[in-house]
Amino acid sequence: MVTRDEGATESGARLFGRSYLLANGVQLGISIVFISLMTYMALYAVRLFAVSETAAGFAASSFILGAAVVRMALGKFIDVIGRRRTLFIALTVFLLCSLLYPVALSYPALLGVRLLHGAAFGTASTAITAVAISLIPPPRRSEGLGYFGLSATIATAVGPLVAVPMSLYLDPVWMFAFVGGCSLLTLTCLALMRVPERSITAQERAGMWRIRAGDLIDPQALPIALVVLLCSGGYSMIMTYLTPFLVLEDRALAATVFFMIFAVVMMLVRLVAGRLQDTRGDNAVIPATILAFAAALVLLAVSQQWWAVVVSAVLAGVGFGGLLPCLQVVGVNRVSGDRVAIATSTHYLMLDGGIAIGPVVLGPLIALTGYPGLFLAGAVLAVVGVVVYWWVHGRGTATPRHGAGAQH
Repeated sequence: MVTRDEGATESGARLFGRSYLLANGVQLGISIVFISLMTYMALYAVRLFAVSETAAGFAASSFILGAAVVRMALGKFIDVIGRRRTLFIALTVFLLCSLLYPVALSYPALLGVRLLHGAAFGTASTAITAVAISLIPPPRRSEGLGYFGLSATIATAVGPLVAVPMSLYLDPVWMFAFVGGCSLLTLTCLALMRVPERSITAQERAGMWRIRAGDLIDPQALPIALVVLLCSGGYSMIMTYLTPFLVLEDRALAATVFFMIFAVVMMLVRLVAGRLQDTRGDNAVIPATILAFAAALVLLAVSQQWWAVVVSAVLAGVGFGGLLPCLQVVGVNRVSGDRVAIATSTHYLMLDGGIAIGPVVLGPLIALTGYPGLFLAGAVLAVVGVVVYWWVHGRGTATPRHGAGAQH
């Protein structure tokens, strides 16, 4: 049985209950830490340990590796351990890792902290998303997840704005104090939150230590999660290579402008995309957002004008800001209530996988085609994502009636 929060009233109409807002606070705190340290860590590793650029990049991306590994086995155990207990353990480890960076005095020690920190992040983000889903009235699930995703979007803007000046002007201890404070904020939010728990059946408890493929990745959520994998592979081209590309073109300011516009547009889109999906259906939103994202990558590849950077930032914000929460809703709606945590884990595993694998697989194209060919390859991934979406879901989706969500 799931305990009800004040946000999920009997009428199913109320969304912004206290616990839902506190769940957003947890997501905001861990996301700011994630983005801030991703921006900060490569330069920090070069300065402190004089490592190569490749090693410095791995110091940043190893965080994602830790998150991806833990997500593979996490979904099955969140409800067994208990959602509040899982969050408390994960957020405590998350805080401790934030404080361990100043005493990680060798490159291997830094990698160890990054991997553990990423594992704590993967655990916390998966668990808090499962909690948020439980707090959202089902008829407003797309809208509620869209608002919930704003926390990560805000972090996309705040993280670099904090990390870049700190890397240039302040001692590293201030950066780690900042992320430690954000981590402490998440534990405070958890302490004030009512966390809905789901009772575990005897059969589930008996099979707790039996690991099967369906315990790691939900087969119903996987087809739509493959679309997430493809689109996040295209997204990784922007996150990893846009800044070096524009710096090489002597347009460093354009990179700053791009990411500011990108973050703002993502926030605005997530205010409306979920409600549109709830009322008009999945097909009214998802194909258009994926194609907008593909168009952004094409524009980056074919034009070097300032207007192209601005327009591509808008298109990328509309596309990635809308497609990610909407695809997550589709994945969750395809499973039963007892599989929500595993479906959520599947979604994030594919998201992490695309961001981590994309640069490794497509990065060698730079030597063959230059950066424009790289961005075009990312656009191709997104277009393939539209085709996969339509094949596995879109062609069989009915238009929702009375705002009740898509019929699956």
